[in-house]
Amino acid sequence: MNDMLLVIEIADTGNFTQAGARLGMPKSTISHRVTQLEKRLGLRLFTRSTRSVSLTGNGQVYLEYCRRIRAEIAAANMAMTNLKEQPTGTLKITCPEVTATYFMPGFLGGFTKKFPRVSIELIATNQHLDLIRERVDFAFRVGSVSNQNFIVRKISTIRRVLVASPEYLAAGPPIREPSDLLQHRCLLHDALPDWTFSAETTQVVFRPPAVAKTDSLGFLLQSSLVGSGVALLPAYVCQPAIAAGRLIELLPGWELTPYDMTLVFPDRKNQSKAQAAFRDYVDACDFSHFATGRALMSSA
Repeated sequence: MNDMLLVIEIADTGNFTQAGARLGMPKSTISHRVTQLEKRLGLRLFTRSTRSVSLTGNGQVYLEYCRRIRAEIAAANMAMTNLKEQPTGTLKITCPEVTATYFMPGFLGGFTKKFPRVSIELIATNQHLDLIRERVDFAFRVGSVSNQNFIVRKISTIRRVLVASPEYLAAGPPIREPSDLLQHRCLLHDALPDWTFSAETTQVVFRPPAVAKTDSLGFLLQSSLVGSGVALLPAYVCQPAIAAGRLIELLPGWELTPYDMTLVFPDRKNQSKAQAAFRDYVDACDFSHFATGRALMSSA
């Protein structure tokens, strides 16, 4: 291979002396290597004179292959440089099931388009995994998180919305005040048995009558869509259905207690380029649409 590159230098300079100067070799070494190469090939590559050398017909053919080899070597070196500079590898990420369904496709899709050499292993679970034992790189969690062994970064405050289907509302008494919910079928999440409503200086906290109780926000969404009752859901989960007219937002004049989404990850000093790229991607992301749910409408 080195001799093939040597042929290119001789062809470009037209003599052994200048080729040797470019390569830092004496003329005698250049001449000896060309002679040995010609012996191995069994063909004459150069016609020599006292002042210059020129390619034979065989040499012209051989030169084209030599140039191709040099181009492939340059491409290989560039590929290796790109591998060093571009994030590569697999990131293991965990998040709640509903977040995996209604937010992560667009969010992680944007990341993988920007960093195509990074692949994602997403674990959708409502359980808090042991990040060290499970070798998780990043965890998206809701509610308060406190652990001195990890870095905890607030992502966004998530607005909650009270919703029901038009069919359900048409069959029951109107809902104008929080107390009106006592006459309705309510769908509750295990983590939120009490609903808190605020309007100016007034705050109302009560435990609504539960026709169904679950730890699945997806179940609450689908149940409200089929008219089973009133549900309290994150805005990003139900906003597309509200926009489509399949759900109606109730008590818009009352504020419902929001909650926080946080990013949790081990404090690894020797982080990979992929981990650093994901952290930077999160830092640069505008989560204001996530808080209201309208980002899901644009990505749907």
